[in-house]
Amino acid sequence: MNRWVRGDWTSEAAVILLLLVALSITAFTITCFFKPEDLRVTHLKDKLDALNRLNLERIGPDPHKPRAPPVDLIVLNTPKWRVEYLNRSGHISAYDRKGRHPLYWYTRLDGGFYAVEEVIVWNVREYIPIEQPTNALEKTSLREGVDVALSRRKDALLNPCYNYVDMKSTVIVKYVNDWIHKYKNIWKVYIFYMVAKWVDWTSLPLYVDGRFTAEGYADPIMKPIAFIVRYAPYDPPHLNEPRTYYSLGAVRFCKYLDPPADCKDVDILNGTFVMRKVLDDGRWYVKIDTSVQLDKAGLYTFELIAEDLRAPGRKCSLMHYTVEVPPKR
Repeated sequence: MNRWVRGDWTSEAAVILLLLVALSITAFTITCFFKPEDLRVTHLKDKLDALNRLNLERIGPDPHKPRAPPVDLIVLNTPKWRVEYLNRSGHISAYDRKGRHPLYWYTRLDGGFYAVEEVIVWNVREYIPIEQPTNALEKTSLREGVDVALSRRKDALLNPCYNYVDMKSTVIVKYVNDWIHKYKNIWKVYIFYMVAKWVDWTSLPLYVDGRFTAEGYADPIMKPIAFIVRYAPYDPPHLNEPRTYYSLGAVRFCKYLDPPADCKDVDILNGTFVMRKVLDDGRWYVKIDTSVQLDKAGLYTFELIAEDLRAPGRKCSLMHYTVEVPPKR
C-alpha cells in the first residue's frame, strides 16, 4: 500500500512544512513596508524662515559680493505628487520606475510652462532596532531639509536663474527581517522645486500632432536667444538605485533666435520664430510655431533659453516642456 495512503507521511510533511516556513521568512526579508508621513502643507512661516536663511547663504558675508535675487513661494502639484509616489512605490530616486525624469511629471501635472529643477535629497538612519520608538525619528524638519540641500545641491538652490521655490517632505520607514537581524531604516526625503518664472504666456506652450507652439513676453532681464529640443532615452540601468541627479539628454533640434546662427551637429528647426523687444515696457516678445517629428521612444524636452542681462554670458532656461514617446509594441 502507498505509504501516503497508509499514513506513513509524517516525515515528508514535516520537511514540506519547514520548506514553506523558510520560503515565507525569505520573502519577508526582501519586503519593505513604507510608512508615509502626514503629507500636510508645510507652514508658510517655516518656509519663509528657511528661505530667509537660504538668502543669507546666497548673499554671504562679503557685502560687495553680487546678490542673487530672493526667491518667492509658488504652489505646484508636482512636489506633492512626487512624495506621494515615493511612499506608494518605495522607489527613492529622481527617476520613476519606468526610467522617466521628473520633468515629465512636471509637464503632466503643472503644464511645463516654466523652467524647473528638482532637487531631491535625503538623510538615512540605518539599523535602528524595531522595538525602538520612532515617533521623534520620523519627523521631518524644514531646517534640516534646507541644510541637507545646501550641502549637496547648492548649485541648484543658489542658482540666480530661479526666482520661485516649492518644497515638500516625507518619511519612509523600511522594515528588514532576516534570519539573524530585525531592524528598520528611516529615510527623511526632501524635494525642492526651483522655478524660473520669467515669461507671461499669451499662448501656453503646447505640443500636439507633431507641432509645438508658444507665444508670450519674457521679462526685460531675460533675453530669449535659443529654442532647443533635448532627447533622453528611458533610464532602466539605474531603476533600483537611489539617484539624486537626472539628465534631460542631448540636444536633438535647435533654432537660434538672436543672433541668428547655425546649429552644429543637430537638426535645425523650421517654422515661425519671432523674438523682438517691446519698446514701451522693455519686455521681449517671443513666438514659436514649428513642426517637430519625435521618432524615438523616450522623453523630449522643449527648452527656451535666455541670456540673463544682469550678468552677461549667463544663460537661464525659461521653459521645460516634456513629452513622452512610448515604445512601439
